[in-house]
Amino acid sequence: MPIPVARVPRRWPALLSVQTTPPPDLPTTPGGLLRAVTWMSGPAIGCGVVVAAASYLAQALTPLVLGELLDAGLEAGLTTRLLPGLAALLGLVLLGSLTAGLEDATGFAAWAGAWKPTMRAPAHRLGLRSRAVTRQIASGDVIAAITADSDNIGELMYFGVNVIGALISVVAVGVLMLRTSAALGLLVLIGLPFVLALVGAFIRPLDRRLSVQREEQGRLSTITTDAVAGLRVLRGIGGEDVYAARYAEASRRVRDAGIRVASTQALLATVKAGAPMVFTAVVVGAGARAALTGTITPGQLVTFYGYTTFLVGPLGVMADLIQFSTRAWVGARKVARIEAVEPLTDDAEVLPGAHLDPAGDLTDLGTRIVLRGGRMTALVCADSARAAALAERLGRADDADGPVTLGGTDLRTVPLEEVRRTIVVSAAQAEAFAGTLAEEILGDEIPLSGPRPTADIIRTGAVAGAHGDAGPAAGGGAPPLTPDQRDRAEHALAVAAAGDALDSLGGLDGQLTEKARNVSGGQRQRLVLARAVARRAPVLVLVEPTSALDSHTEDLVARRLQAERRGLTTVVVTSSPLLLGRCDEVVLLDVGAAGLRELARGTHHELSGLDAYRAVVERGAETGGAS
Repeated sequence: MPIPVARVPRRWPALLSVQTTPPPDLPTTPGGLLRAVTWMSGPAIGCGVVVAAASYLAQALTPLVLGELLDAGLEAGLTTRLLPGLAALLGLVLLGSLTAGLEDATGFAAWAGAWKPTMRAPAHRLGLRSRAVTRQIASGDVIAAITADSDNIGELMYFGVNVIGALISVVAVGVLMLRTSAALGLLVLIGLPFVLALVGAFIRPLDRRLSVQREEQGRLSTITTDAVAGLRVLRGIGGEDVYAARYAEASRRVRDAGIRVASTQALLATVKAGAPMVFTAVVVGAGARAALTGTITPGQLVTFYGYTTFLVGPLGVMADLIQFSTRAWVGARKVARIEAVEPLTDDAEVLPGAHLDPAGDLTDLGTRIVLRGGRMTALVCADSARAAALAERLGRADDADGPVTLGGTDLRTVPLEEVRRTIVVSAAQAEAFAGTLAEEILGDEIPLSGPRPTADIIRTGAVAGAHGDAGPAAGGGAPPLTPDQRDRAEHALAVAAAGDALDSLGGLDGQLTEKARNVSGGQRQRLVLARAVARRAPVLVLVEPTSALDSHTEDLVARRLQAERRGLTTVVVTSSPLLLGRCDEVVLLDVGAAGLRELARGTHHELSGLDAYRAVVERGAETGGAS
């Protein structure tokens, strides 16, 4: 039985709630992006400024009250004249205690108001335009932008709140100083901008060095992510030493860049701490001289001393803002760069009334290669990468690649959503995702679970932590599968001969870990094939779908795939004789001076007499995998 340890609010603040709506589009310039997230954080920043200003004013007015109490005590002794001052001092203490508890909450709200959109927007853009983003920006830079740069932008809002509150208190202190002593007040108001200008002189060199460090960190993250993705390949070819040397060299560059940044930050910290102390000493010296000459009272001297020691805090906050604004500007450039990536495909050339004929011939106009509709056709090429690129082009991966027609209709003249429904391309790399096996096979046919109460999320996390695993509700919240969905998923797995993966995971509700690392490479490839088959697309393009399978399993998959796709257009890039023998037609491709071209066409048996064909197919037969 759960034991309540705290009250659960009926309605959690928006910043603590899980957002299910898409993030807003952010500007594609650093300045515009920072202005946009500042506007989004406006309510939180406003509340934070009020609280911070109240906190700083409570500290700023305390020296004034102490000075008044000192003068009253020296003049009249311990009398009732001290009571108003004591009451005011008590009120300031209570106000300071109250605002101290609220400062972190409002500051966190301002931080989250900027952190959330700058973290979610590039991640969302990566999901929508992954090919375009990764083509222009290294994966390490993308990861660093989503994780570190968004946090730096949030910290700018957090310190911005404190700086505005500090400025309000500085102005109030300046006015009080001028009313008490014009000379001392002017000294403070003139000296303060000078100190800030001295600290600000470090902005440009710090910005340059932070930018260099950020670039080196991105390169190091890229090397790390590449190694994680290709660890098995590295071990297979004995490339661990080469990778280790590259990683060590990249780490050295990050270290050297960090040392250069640290030296600038250390000098900035020295100036930030030393300049206010020198400034305080000057103000206190001038105040002591004024007190000796009778220009100000002893109580006013105490007040001025309190003012100057108080000003050390706001000056330090302003110096911190300079440092964090530099980091935020560097981060905003990286996030804005991701936001500025344009999609590789769009509906700019869509023609009204244009539709695809799913049974028509699929033609790549650039190479003049025609793939007949309703047949299972194989593409064989000595350069497998060029054949794979052709296969991806058939699915309209990039509008700049050239025109492709289906049934005589240019794919670019049809809405992209219709193209994706009609033509499904399954690439050579077996990419799988964490989640249930049913979600992996059926994809977006399974609706996402609805919003869950924050208390349930916290409770689930606590249970998972206690069990040391994903917890009993890890997959939780998703609607149960319908009988039709269950039948279709199991049928797709059967076509891909992935029954062993189904059994090892304990059924369709079994959990796949990140990148499906809890299944073998052959099982992962068959799960990806099952996912493609389950789409039941009129046109299916497969790139090396059986390269990691043993001969027995590959033959089983080939026979079942042929039966499943009978009468539908299927294109397979492969050099496997077992799969080629099941195809209705095989197209032998050759790489010439003008690019890919069709060299010969026929059945597997008919083409076996060609030396160029046998050279590719026999090589494919020798490089079989194990499921």
